[in-house]
Amino acid sequence: MKSKFVYEPKVLGVVAYLHFNKGGVAQKLVHELKYRGQQEVGIMLGEWYGYDLIKSNWPVDMIIPVPIHKSKLRKRGYNQADCFAEGLSSSMEIPVRTDLVERKKSTMSQTRKSKVERWQNVNEIYRVTNSAELQGKNLLVVDDVLTTGATLGELVVALSEGGAAGIYIATIAAGK
Repeated sequence: MKSKFVYEPKVLGVVAYLHFNKGGVAQKLVHELKYRGQQEVGIMLGEWYGYDLIKSNWPVDMIIPVPIHKSKLRKRGYNQADCFAEGLSSSMEIPVRTDLVERKKSTMSQTRKSKVERWQNVNEIYRVTNSAELQGKNLLVVDDVLTTGATLGELVVALSEGGAAGIYIATIAAGK
């Protein structure tokens, strides 16, 4: 069987600020950010977590928030991952780039899908828009919640194929 990967994905570190439990503090914070328009929650969590991440000494050149589709961006008015990235950028003094990758297609929410359905739902949904800017760069990819890794995994594929040297991942929370 031939492998899907024609490159070597270089995920060098994965961390989450909080543990996501149903009904817990992390869920409440993420819901305030994602569904109630409280963008400052994402910015604040990013700033706080950024001070911790500085201690890791990761050689990061830029922060890449997981993009959402244009239709969802129009509906919500903002991308929650951008808010988290903005806070991280503020405390870590690393630029955020939202112009290097885009979400090609809109998909159904992952929240009620099985692990297999999540991976199928996000297959090949990202496209690098400027691979020259990614060449040889170490990226910090950020999102709100890491569950199965399907969304982040697909983004890692696109960024690796686009020329990123190394990828670190940070999320607000991680769950089951």
